[in-house]
Amino acid sequence: MHASILKYFAEVARSGSIRKASDELHVATSAVSRQIKKLEDELGAPLFERFSDGLRLTAAGEIVLKHAKDTLLKYEIMKSDLGDLQGKCAGRVHIASLDSVAIQFLPEFVMGFHRRHPAVDFRIRYDNYTSIFHFLAEGDADIGVTFDLARPHDIKLVYGVPMPLMAMVSRNHPLARQKSVTLQECAQFKLLLQLDNEVMSSMIAVELGALNRVGRTLVATNNQMMLKPLILSGEGVAFFTPLGLLDELETGEVVALPIAGSRLHNLQVGIVVPRHRQLTHATEVVIESMSVELKKFSDKIHSVIQR
Repeated sequence: MHASILKYFAEVARSGSIRKASDELHVATSAVSRQIKKLEDELGAPLFERFSDGLRLTAAGEIVLKHAKDTLLKYEIMKSDLGDLQGKCAGRVHIASLDSVAIQFLPEFVMGFHRRHPAVDFRIRYDNYTSIFHFLAEGDADIGVTFDLARPHDIKLVYGVPMPLMAMVSRNHPLARQKSVTLQECAQFKLLLQLDNEVMSSMIAVELGALNRVGRTLVATNNQMMLKPLILSGEGVAFFTPLGLLDELETGEVVALPIAGSRLHNLQVGIVVPRHRQLTHATEVVIESMSVELKKFSDKIHSVIQR
């Protein structure tokens, strides 16, 4: 079984650094370097080009990486099948999600799922919309939880729920008493915007531009958690789906306002997977359970914002 050496190789290829790979794998740098050298010697070809800023795959390395990913996937499928023989759901599931999903929904889901299936463990990363599809296509994630927009043909939607983009303000903000707002009204106040979120940023920029309005951006960041206290302070208007703000919406600290006359309310968040890749049994069980819980979470959100 050569899963370990291929795992080391695949992680170095992903991170472009032996040091970063060793940190991710929790293995000594010397051990990772030794395994890569051993693999190169065994195959008789250099697998990486060495540069001052990191490592890049050679043409031979690209071939080996494809084999490594295929082998590691089959290895996970085998482990999952062995778990089935023992009457338990077992294996590792890799999830890539939007950061808003990782604030409340995913932690609650993982805790509940682990109680029912303790032999399944998770590797979860959050990133932007485009990167999630890339992780799925490259085999670095089994499941994606993201916006269902302009989905690549090799990615399929398994389950989706409506999740509109709304204007989020403090209950003390001047806009909080309105039933809905326009982007033009929002642009009269300080804006709290997300970096590295091309879906929301581009849609907001396009629509504000069409109105010939340029709002003053107080803060732009790729961390939703940083924007939350700024919303609560009443400092500005942010544009989010309600996914990461359910607690604050329930207590009334934050008010979610529909954006009138905008296409932003038609967003859908869904569970997506590679169209042609075989999934492990553990991954299929996670998808089935996650679909149920996402529906419950969505229903709860909509009951709160419609009060």
